[in-house]
Amino acid sequence: MDKKIIFVGGVHGVGKTTLCKKITDELHIKHYSASQLIKKLKNEDVDNKDKRVKNIDSNQDLLIAAIDQYLDKSVLSILDGHFCLLNTKHEINRIPKETFAAISPVAIITLHDSIANIENKIARRDGIHYNVNLLSSFQDEEISYSADVANYLEIPHLLFDVSDKIEGLINFITEIIGRKPPCEYY
Repeated sequence: MDKKIIFVGGVHGVGKTTLCKKITDELHIKHYSASQLIKKLKNEDVDNKDKRVKNIDSNQDLLIAAIDQYLDKSVLSILDGHFCLLNTKHEINRIPKETFAAISPVAIITLHDSIANIENKIARRDGIHYNVNLLSSFQDEEISYSADVANYLEIPHLLFDVSDKIEGLINFITEIIGRKPPCEYY
């Protein structure tokens, strides 16, 4: 796959969509959600609020097919998704590194936040209350594994706290894509 993708990962409820919207507004980059791409390819409208995935590997095959079908190869895109997913037993499973090799991102950004904030966002958005220990383990695994994936792919990686100002994130992206950041960040 020869696409220009910056992969933005993090646990459910960390704020990937919100932050990606800010990035796209600032830098005029297209944004896609891995779960939305999979749903579009499967022709589904149903949102899995539970967040458990029956067959993680086949879901990733669908993601690769959806990226190939729906993303424009000639422009830079932001793709938000996960490095790990919950299976039907609420166990944390890593997405195979081969999936990320097929996506071929030019950089990885991993978002993190306090577990209390994440739990509150998920409860407000989905009406589900996750065990905070599960969320903490999930976030720790996302952070650790995203660094492993970046090393494996030999690409830049940024760990970003969503409570920080966006300037550092914008500067990271503009360095990756070779653009100057907006004047207000100088």
